[in-house]
Amino acid sequence: MLNEQIAGTQSKILESLVELNRWEWSNIPVLNSVIGRHVYFSIATEMLSQGQNEGVRSIKQVFNHPGYTDRAIRLKLREMEKANLITTVYSETDKRVRFLMPTPVLIEIVANHTKCFQQMLGKDFMIVEK
Repeated sequence: MLNEQIAGTQSKILESLVELNRWEWSNIPVLNSVIGRHVYFSIATEMLSQGQNEGVRSIKQVFNHPGYTDRAIRLKLREMEKANLITTVYSETDKRVRFLMPTPVLIEIVANHTKCFQQMLGKDFMIVEK
């Protein structure tokens, strides 16, 4: 019955998502937790909106989630700093303000992540940019 409800295109999309999830678990350890996913995708989203080389994100913006505690997010940020995925820099104009800067390691991970998903979708779909 479930196979009948999820048929054709939807089934192939779901298969691609499952395959991507497996790839993420083995290649991007920070994504193995819900908070890690939130922080990773918050930073990746900011990288896309500002450009990879200018991927500065205010730390306060990462903490903007009603379901996660500041402490849990702070611990994940420290873990990402230790893994050389991000660095923290202080504002030139106001030393109370800190920003997150993705390292070249994280930029490469995000690029590989999107490339992997594109390849997985490309197996069954023709991707055309609008």
